[in-house]
Amino acid sequence: MKRAVVILCSFFLASYGCKKDPTSPPTPPPPPVVKGVYVLNEGNFGDPTGARLTLYDVNSDSTFRDVFEAANNGMHLGSLGDDMKLLDGKAYVLMSGSENIIVLSLSNHMILQSAFFPGAVPHDLLIDAARNRAYITRLFRASILVINLSTLSVIDSVSVGDNPQGMAMIGNQLYVCNSGYGSGRTVSVIDVGADSVNKTLTIGDGPANAAMAPDGKLWVSCTGNAFGMPATTGKVFIISPTLNNVTDSISFSENLWGSIAMGTDGHAYVIGVTSGSFYGGPIHRINAASKAVRLNFVGGTFYAVAVDKVTGDLYLADAKNFASDGEVRIYTKDGVLKKAFPAQRGPGVIAFKRE
Repeated sequence: MKRAVVILCSFFLASYGCKKDPTSPPTPPPPPVVKGVYVLNEGNFGDPTGARLTLYDVNSDSTFRDVFEAANNGMHLGSLGDDMKLLDGKAYVLMSGSENIIVLSLSNHMILQSAFFPGAVPHDLLIDAARNRAYITRLFRASILVINLSTLSVIDSVSVGDNPQGMAMIGNQLYVCNSGYGSGRTVSVIDVGADSVNKTLTIGDGPANAAMAPDGKLWVSCTGNAFGMPATTGKVFIISPTLNNVTDSISFSENLWGSIAMGTDGHAYVIGVTSGSFYGGPIHRINAASKAVRLNFVGGTFYAVAVDKVTGDLYLADAKNFASDGEVRIYTKDGVLKKAFPAQRGPGVIAFKRE
């Protein structure tokens, strides 16, 4: 749910999630996969069953569509797939349009649990396995939900800034990016022991996502505000989790899409914004040590970026303007294209299974 029309998603009914479609022909389930790449496809805006899961089997170089539907007798995930995390043989899949979470087995992709959060418009998911908790940003409620990971029941909620999106956890501190869709400028620092905000950091316009660098510092990607008075461009801010202050920043001459991923070779990757596009842009690379920026490291219009921590390869999702099914391209850490595999409508989240 990264597109500009995202605000309308709050009108979707929670009952859309897990709906069966009796008219859909059965799809053969994929064989067991040891080394796989899961792609959560957002689906078209307005499609109540559009969130779909694609699986790429690395060892056999095979791609499987509608993985969840194939394993669950045509049942659907829901509307607007926004986030997905893998943990202990399970996938936790979050939908903002149908306001639900689905937990499925990675061995056979059958549903294990589900829960709805009516009115929450859940956006991003962070799992804290050590405390058996998960945190979910509520996109239009200026708060996050704290849920029990075992039961998926809501434990608490914590007020943060407007339009919270990405999160990161370092130690006992949860950092929440309050985007305001460009008008926000804060990161809320939550003490997870007390479930309360202990500090609010003011940075640049549109904090959207965060990732931890090799030196333990937090990098926050800010989109900038293209509609501000005056308009502002994207920046990346570097935060010390020890002092909870900004230690450095990196400026761009264009807006950023908001995504950020840390590589295994000392580089960070952010997505620019192609002029006139609502679907992302080229990949820029930042040297984490020197802060040097290589613009257009991989040219194109990409909707999501992820790094395989085992191989160091970049996985870049191209939504193809949502006019057709998208694809994922795999590049080496030097920016050389290795291959591409097909995804489904609006590939927005990439997760790696390595066991």
